[in-house]
Amino acid sequence: MARVKKVNSQEVGLEIGLIFFKYFLKTEYLHYGLFNDDEFDDIWKLGTAQERYAQKLFSLIPEGTKTILDVGCGSGKTAQRLSELGYQVECVSPSKLLNKYAQGILGDKAPVHTTKFEDFKSDKKFDLVMFSESFQYIPIDDAISGALKFLNPDGHILVADFFQRDHLATPGLLGGGHKWSEWEQKLPKFPITNKFEQDITKETSGTLALVNSMTSQVIRPIYDLIFMLGEDRYPRIVKFVKWKWRKKLDKMENKHFTGQRNAENFVKHKKYMMYLFQAK
Repeated sequence: MARVKKVNSQEVGLEIGLIFFKYFLKTEYLHYGLFNDDEFDDIWKLGTAQERYAQKLFSLIPEGTKTILDVGCGSGKTAQRLSELGYQVECVSPSKLLNKYAQGILGDKAPVHTTKFEDFKSDKKFDLVMFSESFQYIPIDDAISGALKFLNPDGHILVADFFQRDHLATPGLLGGGHKWSEWEQKLPKFPITNKFEQDITKETSGTLALVNSMTSQVIRPIYDLIFMLGEDRYPRIVKFVKWKWRKKLDKMENKHFTGQRNAENFVKHKKYMMYLFQAK
């Protein structure tokens, strides 16, 4: 009988990223940043770029909006800012680790529901349902249909996320995102009106430039030093580890240490869009 995994590796990765961002870069956001051209190589600009992204997101909220459902709230920082701006916010996310952190910074300002959006149940209606880098994790039909179910009449849906460019997508290079062709095919079928759209792929690609730089200059050298020390002190153990988990180690190294996860490939393989839709 296979062992049931109680800890999600993706959640742990996000939690580690949050700890790093908060301690070293003084930011609690987990989303991409909007970068100027001269900020692509400066890791200390990440917080500024993420704040610029948040401000762009907030600027798209229609006048008259009072209640917001934040789908996939991450660290809760965006919901906290929305609450400070006077909106009544509720959050829904399946991540137990991040939700614990989010509820900690939100306190009684906004409830955090730990469940998949597809399974979320509520009698409440909202003026706006927001998907900020959570849209890619939910089937398109479930995301839009589910959002419409929770909207007040003439309510809005805000989507900010990246999609896969079909003709250039390479499996394993840069994962995540719905197929762009699938999105284009399904979008006209929903009872929504497109009020705003903007392609921000180039501006957000700076995030990958920083990730690539940090990986090559910090993470890779530390990784190599750990194995070098291990081979010197515990050669048999390290030899066993490399044999036992060779495929996983090779996959990780090919994914993260080849330098391909960079801004240029992000622009080639992804399409990052911001949308504001209104229910018909």
